[in-house]
Amino acid sequence: MRNFHNNSLSLKFKNFLIKLNEKIFNKKVFKATLCVASILFLIFAPGFIFNKSNYQISLDEYMNLTNKEKIVLELWHIETFEGGTNSRKMYLENQAIKFNKQNNNCFVSVKSLTEEQLYLNLQSNNFADVYSFGIGSGYMLTNELNELPKNNEVRKDLQEYSKLINKIYAYPYILSGYALISHANMVSDNSQIINLIQSKTINKKEVKGVGFSSTSSINPSKVLIENSISNQSLNNYFECSSTYNAYTNFLSNKFISLLGTARDVARIKNRELNGSIGECNYNYFSNYSDLIQYVGVSKNLDGIKEKYAKDFASYLTSNVCQNALKNYGLFSTTNNKIYESDYMSDFENALSGNLSSINVFSNLEQIEREKNKSFNSLFN
Repeated sequence: MRNFHNNSLSLKFKNFLIKLNEKIFNKKVFKATLCVASILFLIFAPGFIFNKSNYQISLDEYMNLTNKEKIVLELWHIETFEGGTNSRKMYLENQAIKFNKQNNNCFVSVKSLTEEQLYLNLQSNNFADVYSFGIGSGYMLTNELNELPKNNEVRKDLQEYSKLINKIYAYPYILSGYALISHANMVSDNSQIINLIQSKTINKKEVKGVGFSSTSSINPSKVLIENSISNQSLNNYFECSSTYNAYTNFLSNKFISLLGTARDVARIKNRELNGSIGECNYNYFSNYSDLIQYVGVSKNLDGIKEKYAKDFASYLTSNVCQNALKNYGLFSTTNNKIYESDYMSDFENALSGNLSSINVFSNLEQIEREKNKSFNSLFN
């Protein structure tokens, strides 16, 4: 009985659905609905379809640049010393991209120049908006830069070397340092630096103690002086024509120890890993570095362009930019510790104390005088 009752209800429900379907899809009802829809379409569609404004894309609205002036800053990057593991120009380009994301109407174009190209451009009254420079090129910009406000992010000891008449004209934003790299199989006592720069007779052949180049604007002799090494015999010195020539001569065992930079440390560490050089000892120097990159802003700017140029200079000293230096084998000019372990952390610790340097705006005569003074104090 229960099954018969259920089947009867099911049959009635099916009949109900069939009749409902016939009413909804009745041909007359369907035709009437279609006719009304067509009339409504013809009335309202043309106003939308033929309205050109509905198809226009506003770039300003898309990039959120409405009512903002578009700014392009030209940055000239001049290198006067070897960097770390990657290009400093690439570093600047990557920071410029991040700056643009925060200021989407401002774009920074980075261009690399040699010291000679900088000189020729300035002589031709061609100027950049922002300058990245170091010792050996700063003297050309003495009269070209705008005074900058105090930057509390920057280390005070480093900031002193970009001042003129006690006014700030650039921010130090990249730091590198010196290291003494020695062939481990050539030294028996690694406890004192002085033992690593003495010439020795090895296999009946004299091998010079230390090699470096004194041809560029940087002053390697000074770092040894500032670390209590002086009055050494000139016979211990192997003269090199360039910083790269010093590196290649070290690989050729022309001397025991290379007085190099963070760039040399990275290159030789890589060679140790791939087995193309024997074990080396590394001593990272504190107390002195002239391996500092600065950023300054042109005095020819005003208004919104000047504002963005100064903002970008300050941005390079921010935590996000300073932390990014660890990807380039370089060090922070703020009090940030960016390396957690390994040899770069040791190198960073050596550079964390107060450093002396030379004013970045020193002219070539002043630079050469300081170099000669240091070299003559180191060797006699």
